[in-house]
Amino acid sequence: MSPSAQLLDKIASNTEVVGIIGLGYVGLPLAVGFAQAGVKVIGFDKSQSKVDRINRGDNYIKDIRDAVLREVVESITLTATTDFSRIKECDALLICVPTPLDKFRKPDMSYIEAACIAIGQNMKAGIFICLESTTYPTTTEDFMLPLIEASSRQNPFNLQDVSGENTTTRQPDNNDNSTTRELENTTTREHDSFRHGRDFWLAYSPERVDPGNASFHTKNTPKVLGAITPEGLEIGQKIYSKAIDQLHLVSSPKVAEMVKILENTYRLVNISLINELALLSGKMGIDIWEVIEAAKTKPFGFQAFYPGPGIGGHCIPLDPFYLEHIAKKFDFDLSMIHTAGHINMRMPHYMVIKISTALNSIKKAVNGSNILFLGVAYKPNIDDARESPALEIINLVAKKGAIVTYHDPFIPQVKTDHDLSLHSVELTAEALQKADCVVITTNHSAFIPEFIIQHARLIVDLRNVIQEKGKKVFKL
Repeated sequence: MSPSAQLLDKIASNTEVVGIIGLGYVGLPLAVGFAQAGVKVIGFDKSQSKVDRINRGDNYIKDIRDAVLREVVESITLTATTDFSRIKECDALLICVPTPLDKFRKPDMSYIEAACIAIGQNMKAGIFICLESTTYPTTTEDFMLPLIEASSRQNPFNLQDVSGENTTTRQPDNNDNSTTRELENTTTREHDSFRHGRDFWLAYSPERVDPGNASFHTKNTPKVLGAITPEGLEIGQKIYSKAIDQLHLVSSPKVAEMVKILENTYRLVNISLINELALLSGKMGIDIWEVIEAAKTKPFGFQAFYPGPGIGGHCIPLDPFYLEHIAKKFDFDLSMIHTAGHINMRMPHYMVIKISTALNSIKKAVNGSNILFLGVAYKPNIDDARESPALEIINLVAKKGAIVTYHDPFIPQVKTDHDLSLHSVELTAEALQKADCVVITTNHSAFIPEFIIQHARLIVDLRNVIQEKGKKVFKL
């Protein structure tokens, strides 16, 4: 039986082991999904605290129900570890590691690189590997593939006789003493590298997690999958179908990688467009929110996007720059993406001008004013402040001498990129009355417009929370 047939047989009999590398907001829900389907899952993460919490059944991802995590941990369907040598126990590995941009807005591939090296050095033959982290097209084939093959030369279970007899198809058993004796006698053998299509299969499937979305989660969100070979695509389909309701198969990893970039670039361009129109509308005395509501009545050819102080989260502010990075290698200038990104990055600066204008209306300067920010999460009703425009606005007004406080029911403390550490204050009538200006930066459902308008002296509403119009309310 061929290695691929052996793996498909394991999947059919539900005896495969799935490894998830990276147990954050993408990896942990995916791990729980497979465990709920009865698949044995090993979660890998470098954070000992995350691993310990998972193994105690202590949930730290709000999109997972606490009882569900406890159930799959107590049934030993899901375990977590920092020991990456246990990769050798896995029949499939799904990589869900961070892919940030560096200070020059170039992709930081160090997390993917570390995962690939660990896989190459520890995997067994006959394994399916899939990257879920957002990245630029060609990553799977041009970056990951050669790295895994090269790293596998250091794999202790990957040996070849000098005479040329390949032994990589032997599957080591943790309790097999003969394996240990075999590895001790390596004088007549040398390391060979695992080969794609013979010893492993590589694919890409972009994550589509939307934190806080009550309707769509990991299982019921359609998933795109592209593999290097038809064999790998078949294996990936059989594995993912256990945890995902609907799969959409594409012809290659490059196509799947571009899908993710397209989805988020589409949102970036349209949000940047509406932000720019909002700024113009403000200068012209036009209510952009009224404009959007009217435009929404058209039953075709229009989708509503809403303005705000900027775009946050890991995806939209960052993903298009992955495409810009690879486009340069093809001598191609992505002018629309560049312009949209520039508009988005400037929005916090425009919001500081809006705050300054509001304070000027009551004959106050930003310097020395007490400014209370409502919400530092990048979107409503979540505890995620990654790339949040609120943090950049806080930085900017603090640099101008403002006395800054914030309230966020989901984020008790925060540290900005410029080492400003803050703790959430209680949202009371006194806190609102004390502030010279209240700035609404996140539209959490916990914020009661009537309470804010009653007690705040001056409001800068960047999220259209306050419907009442008046001299003390400044809208985006």
